[in-house]
Amino acid sequence: MNTLFIDTHGEKILLAIYQEEKLCFKKEGSESQNHSTICMPLLTDLLAEANLSIQDIDDIIVVNGPGSFTGVRIGVTIGKTLAYTLKIPIRTITSLELYIDNAKENEYLVLKEKNGVYVGQKTQNQIVDYQYIKTSDLEDWVINKNICYCEKINEENLCIFAHQKSPTNPHIVNPLYVKKIEVENDKKS
Repeated sequence: MNTLFIDTHGEKILLAIYQEEKLCFKKEGSESQNHSTICMPLLTDLLAEANLSIQDIDDIIVVNGPGSFTGVRIGVTIGKTLAYTLKIPIRTITSLELYIDNAKENEYLVLKEKNGVYVGQKTQNQIVDYQYIKTSDLEDWVINKNICYCEKINEENLCIFAHQKSPTNPHIVNPLYVKKIEVENDKKS
């Protein structure tokens, strides 16, 4: 089974092919603020390196956020479109779940971004209580919490973890937005 993994949530794009849940091929790319211009060429290169056509893909795992608003949308749109047109299963994994193997039970995973961090608590091998904390509020927030900073993805276990989840109808795969936009904050004031 050939699984396509798509991650566009951060500064780097990571695309990978897993065969029978083993990482076999991967491509990384970065074009600041321009994921849309490099993601599809990167996918074409990845498939060529793996000697596969897009029809050889059996299922898709896509990171649906939290992360870069536009970056997440690009990855989710590509994943949904391929799953729908190829009639193959799609599963979502969050950017914090990429690091779930690094955290202990009840620890908070902390993923840095430009002006703050995304956090979520590991409970029963899943992440709950997703939040966005501004850098200025982080020092107070971490008091009395067990913290695990997201640094290295366990790429070998990623596909196994994702395949424990049920496939989702591509029509209902959506980005996970945690960070409130300023307009929403202004409405509450």
